[in-house]
Amino acid sequence: MAIRRAMAVVVALVMTATFAAAQQAQQQAPKRNKQEQQELERIVKAVDDVMAGQPAPADSTIALEPFFFRAADNKMFVPMVLTITNAPKTDSVMLIRIAPAGATFNPKERKKVEYPWEDAHFLTAAHVTGEPARLTRGFMAPAGTYDLYIALKERLPEKAPKNAVAKTTVHKSSITVPDFFNGELSISSIMVVDKVNNLTAPLTPLEARERPLVFGATEIVPVSDMEFKKSEEFNLNFQIYNAGLDANGKPDLVLEYEFFRADGAEEKPFNKTNPQTVNASNIPPNYDASKFPLPGGIGIPLTSFPEGSYRLAMKITDKVSGKVLTKDMKFTVKG
Repeated sequence: MAIRRAMAVVVALVMTATFAAAQQAQQQAPKRNKQEQQELERIVKAVDDVMAGQPAPADSTIALEPFFFRAADNKMFVPMVLTITNAPKTDSVMLIRIAPAGATFNPKERKKVEYPWEDAHFLTAAHVTGEPARLTRGFMAPAGTYDLYIALKERLPEKAPKNAVAKTTVHKSSITVPDFFNGELSISSIMVVDKVNNLTAPLTPLEARERPLVFGATEIVPVSDMEFKKSEEFNLNFQIYNAGLDANGKPDLVLEYEFFRADGAEEKPFNKTNPQTVNASNIPPNYDASKFPLPGGIGIPLTSFPEGSYRLAMKITDKVSGKVLTKDMKFTVKG
């Protein structure tokens, strides 16, 4: 586990820089040509219309899995895995808008409205391969409850027939962004990792807009479901926030992981790991825990797990503050 922890520290440091790069890229979106600008105006209008009370077009279905991390300036970074059924198989444009919960659109105030986040992405057929298609995008926002709009519109060719209708979807859902700046012991979303891709070079800020789960030269690919084969490994990664600090400015945490196996309507203890520690003995000497998150995670081979349903009970004990945090996660092992 020492190697895993060291890697997690590096990821935690790089993630902080990645959040800033993502925000910078959103602020410096590339200039668009006339046709692209027209496409942007159309998709913005599609979302405006839904906010004004018109029915949402739904030629595709969009499901999302958000992950919440602390960024900077009291904002949270929210990368999302989007699963799109019946997506356009040609070039398209996507708009992600975060609006205050319950906000409506008034055409008379179009130029006065500023949303906590609004960003557009031009997609090619290569972005939406497979059925359903799976891609990642993200946003940043302060803690709070918002209406999340994800619009996807097919781009018709310039000489398309006059009666051609672009496939269009506007997905609306409520999303609550947690507060990781409130001083309470807390953790980011727990990311169950399918694989880790090592890039030959870090992404540019503009490239990071399309791949928010790339941190430095490392890309994390989350699992698509919680069903695993015995030949696989159960990998978790997360960040710990607001740990207490001792007189030397260092944390002292104990992380415990215990697995329970379903047995009919009940469950029985199956196994548990040795307690992990995160303290001055195993984090870099110059690591400033008051500025950066602390790493958490495990990697458990499933070869010894019989087929069945399991629950992971995770416990984090802060020995400095005396606070305790618990989390549960269910998964299945087959074959």
